Amino acid sequence: MRHSVFLTIMILLSLPDLFGQGSFFGGLQMNNYFYIYDRDIIQTGIPQYENLKSSTDSWLNLNYNNNDFNLDAGLRLDLYLNSNLHNRTSAYSAQGIGTFYIRKRIPAANMEITGGYFYDQFGSGIVFRAYEDRALGIDNAILGVHVKYNPVEYLRIKAFAGVQKNRLDLHRPVIKGVNFESDFFIKKKVQLIPGASLVNRTIDQETMNVIVSEIELYPEEERFVPKYNAFAYNIYNTLNVGNFAWYVEYAGKTSEAIRDLDDQLKNRMGHVFMSSLNYSLKGFGASLQFRRTEDFQFRTSPNERLLEGMVSFMPPISRQNSVRLAARYNAAPQEISEMGTSLDITFKPFKKLIVTLNYSEIGGLNKQFIADANPYFREVYADFNFRISRKIKLDLGYQILRYDQKFYEGEAYTPDSRAVMAHTYFSELVYRINRKHSLRIELQQTFTDEDYGKWIYGLIEYNLAPWFSLSVSDMYNYAPNEGRVDKAIHYYSAFAGFTYKANVFNLAYVRQVEGIVCTGGVCRYEPAFNGVQFSINTTF
Repeated sequence: MRHSVFLTIMILLSLPDLFGQGSFFGGLQMNNYFYIYDRDIIQTGIPQYENLKSSTDSWLNLNYNNNDFNLDAGLRLDLYLNSNLHNRTSAYSAQGIGTFYIRKRIPAANMEITGGYFYDQFGSGIVFRAYEDRALGIDNAILGVHVKYNPVEYLRIKAFAGVQKNRLDLHRPVIKGVNFESDFFIKKKVQLIPGASLVNRTIDQETMNVIVSEIELYPEEERFVPKYNAFAYNIYNTLNVGNFAWYVEYAGKTSEAIRDLDDQLKNRMGHVFMSSLNYSLKGFGASLQFRRTEDFQFRTSPNERLLEGMVSFMPPISRQNSVRLAARYNAAPQEISEMGTSLDITFKPFKKLIVTLNYSEIGGLNKQFIADANPYFREVYADFNFRISRKIKLDLGYQILRYDQKFYEGEAYTPDSRAVMAHTYFSELVYRINRKHSLRIELQQTFTDEDYGKWIYGLIEYNLAPWFSLSVSDMYNYAPNEGRVDKAIHYYSAFAGFTYKANVFNLAYVRQVEGIVCTGGVCRYEPAFNGVQFSINTTF
């Protein structure tokens, strides 16, 4: 491995000499954490608080581009020192080449070939998505060969073969896939964008031995013969007609060993049907979504859990809120059993007001999908954005939701068997003092008797564009649920950010409550945190 990494670096560094003039560019992201034990919110046994006291996650990118030879290349150095990025209750230390690639463009053949690590997705990502989300510790790039080919103007073909990244190692199962997509008009304002994909995952012998060993422990009537190969496929289309856009997709998967809700292996096929209808014109927009999912769990192997080894990606159905208290409860997409719908409406009744409305409801396939059937998740959301003057903007909003906490978070994280019923009110005031100076104030309040109980949140932020940003906030559990927490607790934070040219420096003290954190519909449990965070982001 060390020899291959060294060879990769030498090849990339010698590219300018081999091929003449080109350009280098890249960037550095470094996140440093300093842990301060707080007995009121931090559980014992976490090494960062007990012994290590600090951790670092860092990514250094170096890329090369040569347009004369239609060539791109790059590598990324990953560094983890006492990191809890992938597992919040353990420490992980490793360093090495996280990704590398060489990409050749062949304009005469309308083709592009990539060797090394790459990211891509087919359709909406349900059958295949290789992507990175550093905030959640996700990096499932594929190491292999990737080809894009446009044989004719209205046809695009993508194909790949490789293995999935596993931190600084690799998962053993092999993944191969091909995607066809077209784009054409049947009338002047009627556009079709159809596509289809096929993805194959082949389990290696070592991984299969672990699966077989587990199945042999089951009662005889629950045993089955696992398959080495699984195939996922989809067909999808976007229809654009005037102001309307209608997307529809069906995805299927051949039978294989998957983990049911009881964490036992079952031999099942998988199915997903999803559709979205969007309408937009000046001053008005609406989006209606629906998805039905049954046993569509597609990973490098059923031995992988949570966010590890994901080959497929389920786009979120519910609204992805950014407001601190309104975002506390999110409905993570479910692979085994889910049926959900959502409606978003945004309109501008007059020049200085924008209104956003949302309704989302998500249940399981074993429940009636009607309004009084107690679904796993239901949300009603509204916000009103007023431009009072050139200097003042005011945002007022309200959210009411039902969140089945035990279903989404499990016994390990919530002892309360009742669903969370929460009402959240929020407001934001932005005052532009002048062209460079501005002040932002947030006030939020959540009323609930479940989980931690009632909350209030406040933030004051000062910005001096484009250089400085300063803020202080407090999230206060002022009326706690005595069955969950012992006393009311303040969760203070203070933040300072400085930007100079392409360099961004952030320093913060954070006291954070435990809970589910979601990004782009992908969610994971985050334990409480107390300490100092310092980050550097730079490009060159």
